[in-house]
Parts: sequence; C-alpha cells; structure tokens
Amino acid sequence: MTKLSQLILGDTGCASYIIFCEKRNKAAIVDSFLGFEENIEKELMKLGSPTVEYVIDTHNHADRRSSSPLFSKKHNTGGIVKSSKTPYKGQIKPTEDGDIILVGEVQVEVMFTPGHTPDHNCYLVDNEYLLTGDCLFIGDVGRIDLGGDYRKKSDLMFDSLRRLEKLDPNLRIYPNHVGAVHAISSEATYSQLGHEIETNEAMQIKDKDEFFTYMTEGWPPKPDDWEQIIQDNLNG
Repeated sequence: MTKLSQLILGDTGCASYIIFCEKRNKAAIVDSFLGFEENIEKELMKLGSPTVEYVIDTHNHADRRSSSPLFSKKHNTGGIVKSSKTPYKGQIKPTEDGDIILVGEVQVEVMFTPGHTPDHNCYLVDNEYLLTGDCLFIGDVGRIDLGGDYRKKSDLMFDSLRRLEKLDPNLRIYPNHVGAVHAISSEATYSQLGHEIETNEAMQIKDKDEFFTYMTEGWPPKPDDWEQIIQDNLNG
C-alpha cells in the first residue's frame, strides 16, 4: 500500500512530503526545509519509523533553506535525489527524465519539468499522485523571475505544462506551496490535474508570447534574501 504524507509547515504555506511503502516499511523524504525537521521526524515515527531509502528534492529552492543534506547524512542515502541538471555542489543521486525510483515497491517516475528552475523535477507516484513542486500550483504556476533568462524559463515552463496536461486528469496533484501566503487564491492543499487543466488561468494560455506576458506581470514581491538562499542551498 502506498501512503503519501503531506506536511504543511506552520504558517509558511510550504509543504514537505513523505512517500511511504507500507508493505516494505520504506520511505522517501521530499523537499524538507531547515527549521521543520521535527515535522518530518514526527511523521516518520507515526508511520512506524520506516527505513528512509531516499531524500529527494524537486528543485533548488529560493524561499526556504533545505534540510535535505541533513536527512541524507542521517539516513546514509548516499546523496540527494536531484535532476542531473542541478548546479548543486554536494553529493547527489542524479536523475534523468523517465527514471524510475523504487521506494520499497512504490514506483516513482521522474518527470523533468524545467521552467521555475532549470533543474526542476516533478515526481509521479504509483500513477496516483503527482508531486509538482513549484511547477504547477493550485490555480497558478511557479514564478520564473528568481534569476536566469526570463524568456527562456517562460518557454520551458510553457512546454512543461503542455506535458503535464497529457497525463491522467484524475491524478491528484500536490505542490510545494499552498494558500494566500503564496498569493494562491485557493486554500486547498491538493487538487486534481483535470481540475487544473479546466480552471487554472496559466494552463489556459496556449500561446508562448501570451504566456510570457502572464509570467512577467503582476507577481508578488520576491522572497526576502532569495539570492542568498539559492546560494546556500547550492552549497549544501
């Protein structure tokens, strides 16, 4: 049996996840953040203290410092699961698009979905759950204005969304950010892909020039110290 634990981290609106294979008592930690390690530890205990086989990141974060290096070292995972495109300087288990990660008997497919960052992965869990990171939110998408070439990133995001919309519309999507603290109108913590295809304004836009305009106008202020946070996360 597959269990997905979603951990909303206080009033930050950020989410971490634990993928759990009940049959084999194995787990993977996804997108953990510094200062919220206790949330992860308590959930692991609640699940029966499974063996943590993987520590996984969807991308290099700009609004939260990662605790993935801490968990990777603690559980001796041999590195953090990240896209091979990452500029991260620490030890990684590099992924390519289409790779399969087995958490016990739970199948996790890597989907390379650049745009928000050049190293962004989504993770499809047993064809039931889609961890969308900062690619697809509930009612919106992740921003592109935290470094890099905005036009290139916008075009990459556009293509990544076109790829996601070809998946099973019944998939439950679980993003890294929820709620008003991230300027997201919905207070829901997960959605269905089909609902996002039908209602998400960003996914309605089918022209790259129009999408670029959408992605570069009207966004909220950038996170405090975002450039330093990016660098700290890259240094591990």
